[in-house]
Amino acid sequence: MRGDEEAAARIGNAGLRSLYQYILRQMWAPFVFATLVVTTIVWLTQSLNRVDLLVEHGQTLAMFGGLTLLIVPSLLAVVIPFALLGAALYALHRLHSDSEIAVMFAAGVGRFQLAWPILLVTTLGALATFYINVDLMPRSYRLLKQKVAEIKADFASSVLRDGEFSTIADGFTIYVEKAEPHGRFTGLLIHDYRNGDKAETYMAQRALIRDTGIGPILYLSNGNVQSVNEKTGAVDIVNFKRTAVNLGQFRRPGGEFQLELTERYVGELLHPDLTRSYDRQHAGELIAEGHNRFASPFYAYAYVLFALVALISGAYNRRGYAVRIALACMAAGVLRVTGFVAQKFAADHHQYWIVYAPVAIAIVVSVLVLLGAFSHLAPRFSKGGA
Repeated sequence: MRGDEEAAARIGNAGLRSLYQYILRQMWAPFVFATLVVTTIVWLTQSLNRVDLLVEHGQTLAMFGGLTLLIVPSLLAVVIPFALLGAALYALHRLHSDSEIAVMFAAGVGRFQLAWPILLVTTLGALATFYINVDLMPRSYRLLKQKVAEIKADFASSVLRDGEFSTIADGFTIYVEKAEPHGRFTGLLIHDYRNGDKAETYMAQRALIRDTGIGPILYLSNGNVQSVNEKTGAVDIVNFKRTAVNLGQFRRPGGEFQLELTERYVGELLHPDLTRSYDRQHAGELIAEGHNRFASPFYAYAYVLFALVALISGAYNRRGYAVRIALACMAAGVLRVTGFVAQKFAADHHQYWIVYAPVAIAIVVSVLVLLGAFSHLAPRFSKGGA
């Protein structure tokens, strides 16, 4: 990098620091903005898929919002690399529009000196993507799946609602005047007619539901039990201060659940448990996904390098850079699709190195272009980039 050393000597360390800080500001702000906006939009659309937690299971908006926030890490893992691409294109195009890149090159600034602040932000984004892939995403998805399973298995939240008669099984109906937080209810009417002629009706002022070793138990207070006397036909009423009704037999099945690809840590992906039928049948997919977790952060570098190649490796163009920007975006899209195809091929043929091939080739070729290795093939590209 003799040219960069000579440029540093001409500009001075203080000048380079000011230049780096300026380019960082041009890159950082649009990156944060794009990440927040795109993630929010996608999060809102994905949240609609879980609106059943509100409609069918009577959850609060706070609970619904908290659960849907758990999908944000997986969205960030996809959004961050593309946000870096958009931010790099925006920053470089803005510098071109104000002729600042031409001035930088005229002052002796090299391509990689100009690219260094942009690649620094890219490194931070790649590290964030790596952390999300190996820890935050599987941890949040596991918590989400566990919470949703608990809600769907929870008798009180999924069945009992204010002012409604709820038939939870053939011959068992409950009416609740008001459902309160923490499994408390007021104004209950329970009609148990599973035994035909021995039907019983419970009325209680208050009730509390609690999970026990034998399932949920509904504890009633200040009420009575009404039943028809088989001999006289009269209605027998027995008052009580406290009694309990076992609801364990009506509980929905829960317990152990199958972990999907996004819910597994990298170690679990790379080393499937072959004693489980699911892992045996999908071993290739699991291992390929594990390698993809390591490969995906490098897509951030590839995308940003596409932007750098498009906007600082070619000759100055007074007509604008719309075509180059479009080609950079197209190249990023093609690379991402190629990565998915490579992952599928690796899973089917157990050649897992192929997962890394597309992004590695893209990075190497882009760096060579920035170094001018192919300048003899495209004479219209200037050596200095201006």
